[in-house]
Amino acid sequence: MTAYGYDDVFDEPSMGWARYAHTMRIWVYNSGFFYIRPTIPSIELLDRVAYRLAHETAWDQAVFNEELFFPSHPGYDGLFASRRTMDYYIFMNSKVLFKTVRKDGELRKKVKPVIVHVNYHPDKLPRMRAIVEFYVNGDQEALKSFPDGSEK
Repeated sequence: MTAYGYDDVFDEPSMGWARYAHTMRIWVYNSGFFYIRPTIPSIELLDRVAYRLAHETAWDQAVFNEELFFPSHPGYDGLFASRRTMDYYIFMNSKVLFKTVRKDGELRKKVKPVIVHVNYHPDKLPRMRAIVEFYVNGDQEALKSFPDGSEK
């Protein structure tokens, strides 16, 4: 839902019949893994990101998403870059793997990711080794010893 977008409804009862405001929500893209085609809008996106990072103290992922998503408004010209969200079972992050896939017998058998971005867990190296053991070497027990999140 957060990867592909959803209808987020804000309820303001004092507005009477117009109390429900529907908004389209999508969580931000992780700039640790993405595919960018060499188009004029994507070059402009990266130029803007590079400029801001060279002149501001800012988090690269926040700057990337601001430049990608902020719409044009007075005093700001937005970009015309198109974006698509990849299949999160094929281009997976560690949250999806450790909280969902490893616990679902059908997904565990069916899902063969192209990449697993270990971005939700601080113990990256042991998890990466376990992921290789699981997907490359077939060790079905390799992922079991880890907690879902970063707790011990």
